[in-house]
Amino acid sequence: MLDSMRFARAGESLSGEVPLADLGRLVEGLLSDQGSARYRVQGGMELGRLVLRLEIDLVVMLRCQYCLEPYMQELRIEQVLPLARNEAELERWEKDDPLLDALVADDSLDVLKLVEDEILLGLPVVPRHPDGECGKADNQR
Repeated sequence: MLDSMRFARAGESLSGEVPLADLGRLVEGLLSDQGSARYRVQGGMELGRLVLRLEIDLVVMLRCQYCLEPYMQELRIEQVLPLARNEAELERWEKDDPLLDALVADDSLDVLKLVEDEILLGLPVVPRHPDGECGKADNQR
């Protein structure tokens, strides 16, 4: 847990590694809970707003929706999340930019929950082998 505003204002950095098995919501959609996610959170300022810069690297086992065979999906997630002081500020920002990904500042931000949320958002909507690696797709050409 960390105070997100203080962390960002001080430009602090936090990194670690979490076993996929510890990310319950994530493993529900995976074929295996083996492996881990490496993450780094860096506080800072961007465009006049306090932000958290998040980097996550992991490999997950998914099922290809074309051939239904398992495959390894490498994920590299890089996200900059502006920190709003409160819900009203966040609503103003989102009104100006509906595609903005931002957070309301939290004095006890659960970093692992944030990491899990960003991984879930980073998973492919339709998992499939990389081009040229799916047996079914190759046989249909």
